[in-house]
Amino acid sequence: MRAIVAVFATLVMLLAAPARVYAQDLNLPRVMSRDSTVDGLQHLAGRRVTAVEITGYRATKERVIRREILTHVGDSLGAELRYDIARLENLGIFSEITVAGEEVGDDGVRIVLTLKEMPTWFPVLSYSYTEENGVSIGAGISSVNLTGRDLSVSARAYTGGTDQQWGRISWPWISGDHNSFDFYGAHIVRKDVLRGFEESSKEFTPEIGTALTKHSWVRVKFSAFQMKSDTAGITLSPDNEDQLYRLGGAIGWDTRDSWINPRQGWKNEVEVWRTGGFLGGDGDWWTGTFDVRRWQPLTRRTKLLISGLATLQRGILGEDVPVYMNYNLGGANSVRGYSVSNHDDAYSGKNQMIGTVEYSVAAIPPRRFDLWKISLKLGAEFTAFGDAGIAWNESNELSLERTRRGFGAGLRLLVPGSEMVRLDFGWSPEGGLLFHFATGTKPVAQRNRVR
Repeated sequence: MRAIVAVFATLVMLLAAPARVYAQDLNLPRVMSRDSTVDGLQHLAGRRVTAVEITGYRATKERVIRREILTHVGDSLGAELRYDIARLENLGIFSEITVAGEEVGDDGVRIVLTLKEMPTWFPVLSYSYTEENGVSIGAGISSVNLTGRDLSVSARAYTGGTDQQWGRISWPWISGDHNSFDFYGAHIVRKDVLRGFEESSKEFTPEIGTALTKHSWVRVKFSAFQMKSDTAGITLSPDNEDQLYRLGGAIGWDTRDSWINPRQGWKNEVEVWRTGGFLGGDGDWWTGTFDVRRWQPLTRRTKLLISGLATLQRGILGEDVPVYMNYNLGGANSVRGYSVSNHDDAYSGKNQMIGTVEYSVAAIPPRRFDLWKISLKLGAEFTAFGDAGIAWNESNELSLERTRRGFGAGLRLLVPGSEMVRLDFGWSPEGGLLFHFATGTKPVAQRNRVR
C-alpha cells in the first residue's frame, strides 16, 4: 500500500508541478537552458572568469566533473559555459545542475556550479515488454556512477513472455580523448511468433571507441551470437544451432544539445558489420546501417524530430543470411498503426528503410523531483507522429505498393534509465487503430533485432 501511495503521490506531483522560468541567456543560442539554469548571468557576459567552483557532489570524482568543463580561469564568460553544462548533463548522473555568478572586482566573475547527484546504485524491480511476446517481470541492480567515475553497470533477470538475463557495462571516458568501452551480454528464451519457433539465443558484444573531433567518434565492435531453434529450417546449420561471429565498425556525428532529451542538433551514424567469412562460424554476409536523426526546436516547449534508418544486408536470405535476421514492419518500434505479428511477406525482408517525423510538446519540462532521499529527473511530452517504411529482399521489390504508412499521437514519460516510456495510438488504412506501448526512444529501438 505504501508503494501505491508513493507512486500516486509522484504522479500528482508531476502533474501539479509548475514549469520552471529561466533567466535570459547570455545573448547566446539556447543550447540547453531548459534543463540547467544560468541564473542572472546576463549582465556578466564578457567578464574574465576568476574561478570555477563546484559544490553539491559527493560520490563523483572531481576530475570526472572538471574534464567536462572547458570554461577556464582567465577566459571571458561566454558560450562555452552553456556547452559545459550540457556536457555535465550528458553524463546522466545529475538530477539537477544550476549555475550562479558573482562579480569580482571591476571585470571579474566567479562561477559556482551546484550539482545534485542521482543515486549511484539501486536495486531494481523492473519489466520488459515487446508487442510480440508481451510483459516479462524481473529484478536486478543498476549503477549509473560506479566508483564515482561515470561508469554504468546494469544487470537484469526476467521471466514471463520472455525469459532473459542480460548485463551491460558502459564506460564512456576511461582515458585519453573519450576512449570508451562498452559490453553487452544476454541470454534470451522466447517464442518467435513471426517465424514460428522457440528461440534460445546468447550474445556477447564488447566494443571500444574514441573521439575524432568535438562532435565525431569512431567505434570497433565484435560480437559472438548463438541461436538455437526447436524447429527445422530456421537456422543455417542443419543441427538447428547457429554460431555467428561478427566484426564491425561505426563512425558518427553528434551535435545534440542534450543526449538525454535533445531539442536541437544531429545524431548520424554509419555502421558496417561483417558476419562469417574469414571470421568462421555460420553465415556469410555484410550489413550496412545508415542512421540519420535531426531535432529542431520550434518554440520554447515544442520540437520536431525527423529520423531515417536504412539497413541493407548483402546475401541470400536462408542461405547466407538466416531468416531470423530479416525485418518485419509493424509495431511500436517500426511503423506504428500496424501489428508487429503480421505474417504477410509484403511486410518483411532482409533490407529495410524507415522514416519518422514526431512533433512534441513539453507538458512537464524535465526537472528534478525528490522522493524521500532520492533525486530523479522526470518529465512528460505529448507527441504527434507519422511513420513510413518498406522491407524488401530483391531490388525489384522496391515499390510504393510495399510502402507502409502510419499516423498517430501519444504520451512520453521521460524517466531515468530507459529515457522514456512511450504510450501511442497509431492508425493505418490496413491496420486500423492500434495501441502501442514501448520503452526507450524509437530511433534507437527500431535498430534492435527483437523490437
